[in-house]
Amino acid sequence: MQGMFLLGRLFDKHSIRSGSRELILSTESDRKLSPHTSRIVVSNCSSVIVANSSLTSMAGLRSVDLVNVANLSLVRHSFKLSPRSARTRISVRNCSIDVLPSFVFGGDVEAISFENVRIGQLSAFAFANLFHTDTLRLENCQIESTEAQSFKKFDVGYLHVIGGSFGEQVPSRTMNDIEVHHKFMLDGVKMGMVRSEAFIVRSPRTVAIQNCLIDGLESEAFDVTARGAVIIKNNTFGGLAVGAFLGIRADPETRPPPASSSSANLHDLIFKNNSMSTFEEGSLMFDRSSFRPELDDLLVKQPCDCQMLPLWKNNVLNYTNVYSRFYMRQNAVMPPILSSQDSIETPETFLFCVDGHAEDATTASFTDYEARHCSLGGSMLVLILVIVGILATLLILACLIVWCCKRRRRNDRKRWMSVPTNAPDVVSKKNGVIGRETATSGTPVDSRITMVVPDGRLYRETEFHVIVEKAEPLTTEL
Repeated sequence: MQGMFLLGRLFDKHSIRSGSRELILSTESDRKLSPHTSRIVVSNCSSVIVANSSLTSMAGLRSVDLVNVANLSLVRHSFKLSPRSARTRISVRNCSIDVLPSFVFGGDVEAISFENVRIGQLSAFAFANLFHTDTLRLENCQIESTEAQSFKKFDVGYLHVIGGSFGEQVPSRTMNDIEVHHKFMLDGVKMGMVRSEAFIVRSPRTVAIQNCLIDGLESEAFDVTARGAVIIKNNTFGGLAVGAFLGIRADPETRPPPASSSSANLHDLIFKNNSMSTFEEGSLMFDRSSFRPELDDLLVKQPCDCQMLPLWKNNVLNYTNVYSRFYMRQNAVMPPILSSQDSIETPETFLFCVDGHAEDATTASFTDYEARHCSLGGSMLVLILVIVGILATLLILACLIVWCCKRRRRNDRKRWMSVPTNAPDVVSKKNGVIGRETATSGTPVDSRITMVVPDGRLYRETEFHVIVEKAEPLTTEL
């Protein structure tokens, strides 16, 4: 068979030595490809060039495998297939591509697989003009630079990007209007700043964004309409803008009616075991008219701070005003109103922060940290206030006692310094002091003596003599 002969003739290790010379795959070269070729395998070459439209004449081509190519050069329509071909698989492994040009693919490609491939520049429309493609898989591919609309308007059953990187920036509309029938997955991908609407994907039954390292997400970085569950887990986010995930919505055909208040018809959105460094109010908004969010194990990658914990809680949980603004912008009447049965996340269950220094840092839930540090500080403050209050009360009481003693002493001094102007009164056993005029002969006389002391002081050598004088009234007989 001529196709199999071509395969053996091209890739016999004795005829093409690894790194010996440049290999050109073309229908016009000295090693031209036969139109009856069914399989192409190139391995262990230093340089391979796949010419323009070199595969268009092969109606029976079933697979193309390029393995261990140090410098793979592709041009426009390098992988464009014959209109009569049926279900061709293209695989590129352990290769280096400086530029993946526009419209390099075309036709009925069953599966495209890039594994351990370095791509210097991913041009606009690099993945386009695909028909009936079942799987597009990029695994451990290092993409240094990505242009907008690199993936442009095609249908695919499974779109998986596993490992590797997308460069320092993922521009808007990197994936533009891609319809995924089954699963859209980003797994372990390292990305820089992801711009708004960088991933515009339609109708996947499952969306999985997991194990990724992302420097930042702008508002609505993912514009995805899903027909099933959305899983966002085990990711590390640098910064999250307002509404970073609000672009993930349910497909209009599967969205429950607006009048339905039950969450039983909503899809699950699992946001679990993720970490983020910087965020603001509304960064973790989700379309609650489409999904039933389940949040768990969210780590704020900042040192725990008693003053910052309330702000972080508010930014994660309380975004009513921001939520309403986004809905008004999307011409919605009102944001969905949550019933008491709907999931209202509590920070006690899923919010964590970094406790300790970098060497021995651990994670602590907001509740535990508040109980061990913030609440203890409040109790100490209350105790200090109580002690200060008691001391102030004792001080006031002491001042009152001193003031009363001084007042009593002052009154006593005034009494000793008073000069009597009449005779001493007599004492009544019943009512105390009575006037001398009303007293009888048997009534005792008040024996207390009023003494005048100079300047209110009693000198040590003062002699005190009591002289009793008695005077009788004068009569007319004298």
